[in-house]
Amino acid sequence: MKSERILLLALAVSLGLGCFLILRPFLPAMLWAAILVYCLWPVYIGFSRYVRPSLSAFLITLAVATVVLVPLVHLALVVAKEARAGRGWVQDVILNGLPPAPAFLAKIPLMGSILTDFWNNSADDLGGAAASMQPVLGTVAHSGIRLLSEIAHGLIGTVVALFISYFFFLAGEQFIMRIRLLLVRIMNESRVEHLFVLVAATVRGVVFGILGTAAMQGILYAIGFEIARVPQALLLASLAGLVSIVPAGAVIVYVPLCLYLLAQGHPVIAVMLAVYCFVVVGGADSIVRPWLISKGASLPYALTLIGVLGGAIAFGALGIFLGPVLLALGLAVAEEFAGESRGAWRQP
Repeated sequence: MKSERILLLALAVSLGLGCFLILRPFLPAMLWAAILVYCLWPVYIGFSRYVRPSLSAFLITLAVATVVLVPLVHLALVVAKEARAGRGWVQDVILNGLPPAPAFLAKIPLMGSILTDFWNNSADDLGGAAASMQPVLGTVAHSGIRLLSEIAHGLIGTVVALFISYFFFLAGEQFIMRIRLLLVRIMNESRVEHLFVLVAATVRGVVFGILGTAAMQGILYAIGFEIARVPQALLLASLAGLVSIVPAGAVIVYVPLCLYLLAQGHPVIAVMLAVYCFVVVGGADSIVRPWLISKGASLPYALTLIGVLGGAIAFGALGIFLGPVLLALGLAVAEEFAGESRGAWRQP
């Protein structure tokens, strides 16, 4: 009998490992889909009262895909247009050389004269400048290729997550019920319910905290970009708000904008915009995001901040949601093991 149990256990472990390996490429998309379905579940239930559940799930998924993918496609078209215009400028520079160094370049403290001399020398000898910059250009090109690969991978993952979310809407209740039945066989029912409530509250706090903060940052970026007269201000502000879901992610948007303004001969505006984005918008993010999350997740402020940042470092964008959830579950297990009352360690 003992050998049979060991054999059954080995088969069960092997089966579980095989299933994990099969699902592993899709786990991030499945987690994103689960978060999306959880947040929109009340909307799905409301629509399902008037239309078939399958149609309700399709309409919600289509709406989310439109909100997420249309701005990204529009941004890609704008970038392609600017790239075509930039190609003509590069060809003109190669044929006719660089114009004289702009006056503001010499006014930069410490480095102004060096940059001016380098610019003017490069204008006379583009071949020498290209040769001296070849290692840097190679690194930049490699980074650009990696960035494009990551963007393509992210878009594919988004499409897969939206596809999976449709089926999660239809089978969500049965899926949760089976998970609950499995957990009840491991621990008593009251603890299972407590863990479900804890995970639900944490995910709700993290999602609405992050989305609320991203919306606030998008509005602040739009104000700053409009005042600075940045081209495509609203589109870039929307992109900055989207990537600000990751802490400090908007740096990839506003730093190139500041460099663009600097190159256009507006150093004061560039510096003021950089200070505004880093201090005002970044400071609001550091304060508002953990506060909103901690209100929903019933986690201390400092622990919530650690969960968000540590999760992002460990798991990427998905870790922003997983970090606080895992910490909340860890605290719950620690409370049970220590014999403390539930929530005793999560008081602010």
